[in-house]
Amino acid sequence: MNIHDYSDISGNQNKTVLMGCTQPYWSALQVGSQHLARQFARNGWHVHYFSAPISLLHLPKLFNSEVIKRLKSSVHYPTIHEHGMIQSYVPFSLIAPDGRFLLRNKVVTHHWFKTMVPSFNHLQHKMGIGQTTILYIDNLSYHFLLDQLKYQKSIFRVMDMHDHFSGWEGKAFGLAQKIARQADVTVYSANGLKSYADTLGARRISFMPNGVDFDFFQVEQPAGQKHPMLQNIPGPIFLYTGMIDSRFDVRLIRSVAKTLPNVSFVFTGPFDIVGALNDMPANVYFTGPVPHDQLPWLMKSVKAGLIPFDVKNQRDLIQGIRPLKLFEYMASGLPVISARWPEIEKINSPAWLYDNETEFVAFVHKAIHNEYEPMSHLNFARQHDWNQSFKIMLKTIYS
Repeated sequence: MNIHDYSDISGNQNKTVLMGCTQPYWSALQVGSQHLARQFARNGWHVHYFSAPISLLHLPKLFNSEVIKRLKSSVHYPTIHEHGMIQSYVPFSLIAPDGRFLLRNKVVTHHWFKTMVPSFNHLQHKMGIGQTTILYIDNLSYHFLLDQLKYQKSIFRVMDMHDHFSGWEGKAFGLAQKIARQADVTVYSANGLKSYADTLGARRISFMPNGVDFDFFQVEQPAGQKHPMLQNIPGPIFLYTGMIDSRFDVRLIRSVAKTLPNVSFVFTGPFDIVGALNDMPANVYFTGPVPHDQLPWLMKSVKAGLIPFDVKNQRDLIQGIRPLKLFEYMASGLPVISARWPEIEKINSPAWLYDNETEFVAFVHKAIHNEYEPMSHLNFARQHDWNQSFKIMLKTIYS
């Protein structure tokens, strides 16, 4: 298929994309792939969205609500979304790749899919997944789709330097190379990932930046009413949304909260550093995940959005991040207080970037006194809608 076929594919009523991703489509943690799935659906594509499998490894965690939901989804598949345009699946497998010692060896990472119940071939047949127009992969575990699936075009989306995650040092790079060398095009989501993408031996590489679903954050919320989760939290409130993991600057937040006892710092999202969060001041609140559809109301109930990453100690994990939350905060008209690193500087947004705790505290005071222009933030976010990234992706595939 050449570049002249792009207009034909755009008008084809049977356009299908199969996506091999990490987070369940319905997860409270919404990353780029869920947004791109919605862009496909809005543009008339039928989407088969596969998230990371649930396996016997997860069964001891059945007290976890998301694990329970993933298990139910693996039994009652598929889950239907977006007026039937998206079908999502959580495969069940007896074993799956993991950063732990025995589960990151080549036998598991290359052959885990053979333990899927039901098998991938059975799923294909039952759900009527025949030849796919586009195969999209961002989860290394779905490398096998390049060999098992019939498709016209394939794309590999790189959002992180895979070997930098705990347990995967020296193990994930080979899988990333395998996918990049087979896929028609490899796209990377942040400028800081270009050098990594260059090492994968990809057929072609292209920059496809993260964005924001701008209109989603323009929904009017009840005038003057705080989000129910925040009703008992005194203002002013400063908000962080997203994963709370090793990239999170625990020391900074603990110190700033002590310095500003009359300011509330609220952190929403799943967390992976439970022990490190002990002994936080009383004005620091961890709520757990918040449903994605509640984010606009939540953001309209606070003073500013935070991106407090530990740039000093976690530079390798952070340098390739082009944070979705930056665009989401700004689409809500919020000022943004963020740690400074090269990628976020290149975005050239109106965000306030701090280098130390003193600057962080000063920006908190600026936000409290409304010393910013909401329209500049809204206009910036509007220019980075996911629809633009989606168009870049299609143009890249068919050029």
